[in-house]
Formats: sequence, C-alpha cells, structure tokens
Amino acid sequence: MGAFGEEKEGLNVPKGNLTDFFDDLEGRLALITGLVPMEDMGLTLKDVRRPIFVSGLPGIGKTCGIMSIRKKLNALLPADKQLGMKKILLGQTVVGSMTGIPVNVDGKVVRMQMPDLPDVERDGEYGVLFLDEITTADEAQVQPALGLCDDSRNIGEYSLPEHWIVVAAGNGPDCSNFLRMDDMTLSRFTVYDVAYDYKKDWRPWAHENGIDSDIIAFLNFDPTACVRVESTDMDSAGKLFPCPRTWERLSTELKIRKALKKPVDANTLANFAGRIVGIKAGREFAAFCAYHSKVEYTPEDIFSGKANKPVPMDKQVFHIILQGCIKYGDDMLTGKADSQGNYSADMFQKVANMMNWFLAFETYDFESCIQAIIELRSDTKYLKKIAMDLDFSQFCPEFDEFLARNGSYIFENLQDFMDFN
Repeated sequence: MGAFGEEKEGLNVPKGNLTDFFDDLEGRLALITGLVPMEDMGLTLKDVRRPIFVSGLPGIGKTCGIMSIRKKLNALLPADKQLGMKKILLGQTVVGSMTGIPVNVDGKVVRMQMPDLPDVERDGEYGVLFLDEITTADEAQVQPALGLCDDSRNIGEYSLPEHWIVVAAGNGPDCSNFLRMDDMTLSRFTVYDVAYDYKKDWRPWAHENGIDSDIIAFLNFDPTACVRVESTDMDSAGKLFPCPRTWERLSTELKIRKALKKPVDANTLANFAGRIVGIKAGREFAAFCAYHSKVEYTPEDIFSGKANKPVPMDKQVFHIILQGCIKYGDDMLTGKADSQGNYSADMFQKVANMMNWFLAFETYDFESCIQAIIELRSDTKYLKKIAMDLDFSQFCPEFDEFLARNGSYIFENLQDFMDFN
C-alpha cells in the first residue's frame, strides 16, 4: 500500500458529500418510523431498511452526524417510536463475541449476546445499529456482523429488531489503515464514498454549533486544512492530524481558556493548537490569527453603518472580519425575534448596513464579495433569516442592484464560486 496522497484504487462508486449520506439516512428513518408514509409509494419495510455504508476520512463527523439526525427526528416522534442507537467498534470487537460468548448455565452451554446488540425491551423498537471501523477490522471480526446486513438480519439465534437499520462506516482506501473490503461485502450495502467538502459538510454545522470564529475564518482561507491526514503506512507511529473532530476540540479548548480568564496569547497559540490539530496545522492557524493586528474595522461599526468603506486588504484580514461580523450579527439576533419569528426594522437596517459594507468589495475583490454573500445567506444561524427575507430589499436596495448586474454570471458560475478559496 502506498503513502497517503498517492492515487489508490477506489470502491467503484461515485464520490459524494457527507450531507448526501445524512439526507439518505434521515429519509429512511423518517419512512421506517412513519413520519413519512411509505405505503403510498409502494415501498415496504424491507425496501427501506437496506443497510448503508459510508466511507471517508477519519474524524469528519460520521458518528456525530448520525447522532444529530437521531436527536432531530426524536423531537418529532411520539414516545413509542423514539429512535435508539447502538454503536459497535468492529476493529475493537473480540472475535466471536458478536455471535455470543459461550457460558455454562445450569450445566448447559449457551451463548450470551453482547450488550451492544439492540434489544427491543431495553433499546426500543426503532433505531440505528452503527457498525464502525468496518474497513479496519479483519475478516474474522467483520463476518459475524454481516449476518445482520443480509435479508436474514440475524446472528445465530439473535435477530435484529425489524425497525432497526444497519449503518456501517469506515475509513476510505486513501487511509493507511484501510483493509480491502470483499466485493460481496460491499454488495450488501448502499455505498457512499465521501469526498469531504468543508463548505458544504462542516461550515453550516460549525456556525450552528458556535465553533470559534477564528477557526471558521482560517478554514475559509484554507479549506484543505479542514481534514488532512498526516501519517502514511510507512510511519511507525500515528500522527495527530486536523479534522472536524480536532477542530471542534480546539474550539472547545479555546473557550475553556477564555472562561478561566486565561486566553491563549499569540506567542503560545501555535503550540497550544498543535497539541490538538497537529504541529503543521497549529502553526498555520497561529500564523493566520496573527493577521488580527491588521484588522482596522469592528463589527459594531460595520453594523451601525459608521465604518469607513473597505479598501483592498489581505485575504486573511477579509476572512477574520467576515467571521467577526457573522458572530456579532448572530449574537445580536439571538432571542430578538417576536413570537412569529419576525425581527424589528432596526435589526433589518443593521444587517443591511453590514451587507452593503461587503458589497463594496465588488469592485476590487469580486470572488470574496460573492463568497461573503453565499455564506451570509446560507450558512449563518440567524443572519440568513433577515438576508433571505422578502422585505430585506426595502432596507438594502443595493443588494437587488448587485444581483441585477451580476445575477446571470453568478448563476452560471455558482459552483466555481462555491469552490473558490
């Protein structure tokens, strides 16, 4: 097996986004639980509960996403249809334990099922059985689990509850610890081979969950740093690497230090971040954050309309200002909507002031201008509710004028703008 980054044989399925997998799983669970009726479409339970396999780089949020879907649907489901979840790390499962561990009961040898397998009385009638690390476990560990992935859905005397769906996950062929999956194993699943996309797969989640604004700004500047495995199969030891999991952890650690009144200073940021996302990514993040010293505009002035018109600036400075405005704006709007979810005219005007400030980049940094608009109108937590409101044009006619000048060009090249760094 070659080093990481070398082109390797794939799984013979088209590359997709992590959000595609999540959308499919959410839809299937909605059908299984009756949130969406399946009978009208001529579907059966057997059709809908076909196992799913998702392959992708480690740390990109496969487990977190499944848990989020479960939480979202449980908020809509009645008590008797709440979704359970059981996770089995196949790479750490004792061979034979899935088929049952033999014990002597009253002179008779019986097999006690491992507690991780779903039980209706304990775990409910509906749920997800998550078989993780399927691509790093050896065949003796994987084969017992595959009995749950065929039409029989059983291992020995154990049968998977009929309203549970099997989801398997593992690292893709590009990872040094990937073990070849048998063709017949793959054929049991609907397969998603994820080409992770920071802007589509993580940035909206990062905004929704309060990830540190400097981290989002840095990854906007360099999306390739979102997930970057550093080790290869030639290394004698693993290496810490940046990924959504470790960036989230860094965000939490930075918040902890601020809460303790001991914020990380610029001189120690590289080492502090390096212990969480790896040396190289830590240094890159610290170097990016050093551009704070060049920021001459405050979110307060931009939203109030007092800020001077922007002038050409470093990309790093632009991204720091953009994320500062997003955080300031979302914080400003938190809890300010009325009972119908509407905001005051004053809030509309402040968001219009901010939008106009970024529209001014059209003349000398058109790509960054478009990037800001896309993020403000699609990924933010609360700002997008005003920016996408039909009444927004009354407060920001300049935006309609901008679209009139550039709308057709933007539409024709939208994917290029989405991919622009």
